[in-house]
Amino acid sequence: MYTSYEQRLAMLTEFGEGGLLFVSKMSNAVVERNDGWNLMLGDSNIASLNGASIYSSRKEIVDELLAAFEKYGRSANIRLVGPGVIHLEALEKHGFKNYGGVPFMMWAADNSMDSFTLRDGLTIRRLTPDDVPVMREIFREVYEMNDEELDVFQQMFFVAPQEIFYGLFKADEMVSLVTAMVHNDSVGIWNMGTPGAHQKNGYGLQLLSYVMKTHKDLGAKRFYLHATTAGKFLYDKAGWITLDYFPYLAKAPTE
Repeated sequence: MYTSYEQRLAMLTEFGEGGLLFVSKMSNAVVERNDGWNLMLGDSNIASLNGASIYSSRKEIVDELLAAFEKYGRSANIRLVGPGVIHLEALEKHGFKNYGGVPFMMWAADNSMDSFTLRDGLTIRRLTPDDVPVMREIFREVYEMNDEELDVFQQMFFVAPQEIFYGLFKADEMVSLVTAMVHNDSVGIWNMGTPGAHQKNGYGLQLLSYVMKTHKDLGAKRFYLHATTAGKFLYDKAGWITLDYFPYLAKAPTE
């Protein structure tokens, strides 16, 4: 099932096209699609909030990508897809560090969530700009962001009608949140987070299951996400499958 590189690349492309909406609304954003690589740069030089993918073995790609970083005065973290892994050594020579394979996962909508009901004592609602202060504090903790990173990250909030933030509440306290980016008949899952004080209570699974069922009922056929090592267990438990592991590279900090 989904064993060919072409199938996985098509799914990654579909996921990425939904993700473009986050960046495309930012001032001075850069979106480039090239022969074997692509680039999405927001309005900052915070590499962790910018992204590039290499999915071809064409030998000129590393020089082209680094030239684009220099041209725009911004850098990005890089994913190597399929034959793109051949460039790992070249990127390491340019100061990038390989942080290991990041799982690319999907859920093909089926009936496994049809009977889901939210646990007693919990509620879920769509978030609004009024929730931004609490969202920032959750993202600050979960993703270890500083104020500068949060200010840039916040530019991607509520940028398009297809971007839906959901919050899970216990009483009046937000205990988990997630973004669903709707693109055609697929949904990208982004920025899922549960504060440390509320972890190991099943809140993430409750919220994810709700989003899966809700958007499946609305007609979504495929759901995608990039998982963290810590988060993969949750997605496995919810019935997601791992399509591939993509090496993830970031510029190594200077001593």
